[in-house]
Formats: sequence, C-alpha cells, structure tokens
Amino acid sequence: MKDLNYFIVQAQESNQGQFAFEYEPYVNRFDFNETYLTTEDGRDLIIYWDQLGYYKDFTVKESKADTMLMKLHPGMVEEVVAMLKHMEIDGETMQYILGKVGLEYQMLNQLVMSQDFDDVEYIWEERKRFQ
Repeated sequence: MKDLNYFIVQAQESNQGQFAFEYEPYVNRFDFNETYLTTEDGRDLIIYWDQLGYYKDFTVKESKADTMLMKLHPGMVEEVVAMLKHMEIDGETMQYILGKVGLEYQMLNQLVMSQDFDDVEYIWEERKRFQ
C-alpha cells in the first residue's frame, strides 16, 4: 500500500519533478516548493522541496475525520479499510458487519443526518415504493 512512509521514502530518493510525474494520480496540487497529495489510505501529505527541487521535509495534514478511536489506535482503521477494499466489499456484507458490531442503527442515523435532505428524501420515496 502506498501510505505515508512509502511516499516519504520515494520523495527522499527523487527530485520534485520526478516525484510529481511518477505519482501524478495521487498529487492534488503541485507548487514551486510543495507537493500536496493523498495516500492510498486517505491521509493528506504535504512534501516540501528545497530551492533545487530536492526533498526537504513533510507534514501530515490532520484530517477532521480522525476520531478519538482513530487517534488511540493509529493505523488500525486504515488497515480495516484496506482489507475491506481488498475484499471488494458489497453493501450487504457491510450491513452484516455493522449489525455484528452493534452499529447498524447508529450508522443509519449518522448517514441520514449527515446527507443532503434531497438525497435522503429520494431514498425514502424509493423505499416507500417497494413497501
């Protein structure tokens, strides 16, 4: 998996131009002395380059999505997500997992409350048609 460590090592072994070309699908923004990218595990990374275009430093942009549990167990959520992606998990299996860990109703509530009202209404109308 191309995670933080992977990209940091690659940056240290190349210059800014080579790096940006090689990892273009991951690069969000490319400036004179900074490269912004998102790793395969969803972390935002900023790589800093010196005036000659060689690796200088990096910063991990903290995600507002990081929960307390994610902070207590760094990397574990990313591992679970990677496993689910590897399995190419479907909705039914995900619902089964949520049920097994006792979070099916909580997830339903969080999704409904965090989505655009029109989307929720559309799904509700669709559900009523199949009742």
